[in-house]
Amino acid sequence: MQNYLIQKYSGENTEEILALFRVAFNKEATPEWFQWKYLYSPWGSRGYTVLDGNRAVAFYGGIRLQFTFQDKLLWAYQFCDVMTDPEYRARLISKTPFIVKLGEIFYRENPMDFAFGFPSLRHARLQSLRLGGEGNRFIQLYEKRHLKRHPVLWKLKVDEGWELLDGKELHNFSAHSRGDILRFEKDEKYIKWRYVNNPSRRYGLLVFKRLNRIRGYAIYTTEEESFHVLEIFSRNPGDVRDMLISLEWFIINTMKHITTIKAWFHPGEPLKDSLDNLGYSGKDSIPIAFKSVNADCGVNAEIFYNRFFYRMGDYDAS
Repeated sequence: MQNYLIQKYSGENTEEILALFRVAFNKEATPEWFQWKYLYSPWGSRGYTVLDGNRAVAFYGGIRLQFTFQDKLLWAYQFCDVMTDPEYRARLISKTPFIVKLGEIFYRENPMDFAFGFPSLRHARLQSLRLGGEGNRFIQLYEKRHLKRHPVLWKLKVDEGWELLDGKELHNFSAHSRGDILRFEKDEKYIKWRYVNNPSRRYGLLVFKRLNRIRGYAIYTTEEESFHVLEIFSRNPGDVRDMLISLEWFIINTMKHITTIKAWFHPGEPLKDSLDNLGYSGKDSIPIAFKSVNADCGVNAEIFYNRFFYRMGDYDAS
């Protein structure tokens, strides 16, 4: 009988795990990116590996994140980098598929209120069948083509640069958000880890002002001819419309190659009408999945799927 070793990731075997990543996802990743993700996240990340000798053949990871719901602090893990070498998908540990065994260990050893992620449909089904997941939904991707300069009446002043980020303002924006939504707490420490210190790609910060007062922030990246809105923070929900209008002005004036804006917005958000009026079109994108761990935390599948107003930057691969 083959003896496999299950190991908690703490920095070792990184190259072997990245070789598995390459096989599983047909993508390249660097040791710096993997260690940034699993060794340096603000609230801790966890990962578990199955080793066959010196070969990593399965991995199950998660990033620990902070949420608030009805003024209650909650802890969640975003499961990610869930992968098995195709040659090993039919093999078992104690009569259990590798990835299921790693998932069982992950949820047993790491206290949390719930878990969520953006899995493939195959992994979403596996999560539901074997690891207690509660179905999945599809993210709504909104796209705006044919950018234009809207009436100046609604335009905000837009400045760019990470040095303009004010942690206190960011906190104030969160403090004014609705208590009945499931809020992903993104403080200055998280933002700097996620975007400023991320070694895999570059991100930009835009600051929107009216009468020299900050009305909101947007974090973005670009990909070929597309501008991706990864985060959008506003003083009031109504400011988002003016921010999107001003964003078009900014892109037209400074990024001549950009033809499309892309963003994730939950269809239950109040700004849905504004998106329609501004010419954004929505469509299904990748799956999002939820797993309840602490049934007493107050968040169930219905609340998660209906009241978590996700953003594109919540996806760890964005």
